[in-house]
Amino acid sequence: MTFSNAHPAAVHLGDGIYRIPCQFAADGIVHLYYIDAPEPVLIDTGVSATPERDLLPALSDVGLDLRAVRHIFTTHGHWDHMGGHGSVRAIAPRALIYIQPADAYLLDRLEAHTFGYITYMPRALDDATELRAVMAQMASNIVCPVRADVLVLDGHRIDIGGGRTIRAIHTPGHSRGSMSYFLEDAKTLFTGDAIQGLGGGVGRLPLVFDDSRAYRATIARVAGISPDRLCLGHAFTGLPGGTEASPVREGAIARQFLEESGQAAKAIEETMRRVIASGDRGFVVRSEEHTSELQSRQYLVCRLL
Repeated sequence: MTFSNAHPAAVHLGDGIYRIPCQFAADGIVHLYYIDAPEPVLIDTGVSATPERDLLPALSDVGLDLRAVRHIFTTHGHWDHMGGHGSVRAIAPRALIYIQPADAYLLDRLEAHTFGYITYMPRALDDATELRAVMAQMASNIVCPVRADVLVLDGHRIDIGGGRTIRAIHTPGHSRGSMSYFLEDAKTLFTGDAIQGLGGGVGRLPLVFDDSRAYRATIARVAGISPDRLCLGHAFTGLPGGTEASPVREGAIARQFLEESGQAAKAIEETMRRVIASGDRGFVVRSEEHTSELQSRQYLVCRLL
């Protein structure tokens, strides 16, 4: 999906939920969600240009107003999901920003991004050119610092009016502070990047920046909640022959996608363990040399055949 000069359309999913696909970088699409309620909700904000360029006109087309937003729920602190927080706050000054405490530092300073998760790959590969490009991209797409109003914890319930309640569910793995939000009356779970199937498409994999075991536990927990609708941050794909790439999964397709996500995560983790145990340097390009720089973790860059 690409956009020209026209802004994206807000797609009504039912239950007062609107999905807005927003472009970032050259070819990325992040899916943001607006809940029409007495206290309107926005799930994530895209990058710094997203609110004025995409959200304002898309919502206006369906009779909604970004300026009315009262709650901004952050699924996690990565740039394509929180880069527009400051821009939305300028448009909707009454809105409260929610984030899980473990990701709150990503709202505080740009350096958390330019020297953090998004630069692991070029740093591990000693690719100075790519590193400079990524750092410049972060600087031009994030409004930072931005104040978090609520450090939201697992189980926290937020009343959005009209008898509607959202429950926060801690879903770590992609990041330590990944938080999903369950709109209880609609049995709809907004997951951001917490569950990714087989990733973003052919040749890509789920991006688990923090903890593969926590990621698998998150998938199991969400399966236990059994939401009727999953609203994802990107159009993640399922296994070959399984569910097609889509940002929204409903009913049996949602349950199948959760199963596929668990199978994919297990297969990738088991493959990586075998590769590491084999010591095959044709696969493992760089490992322990960067552990102190990369938050004392072992990030491996692998060539997957």
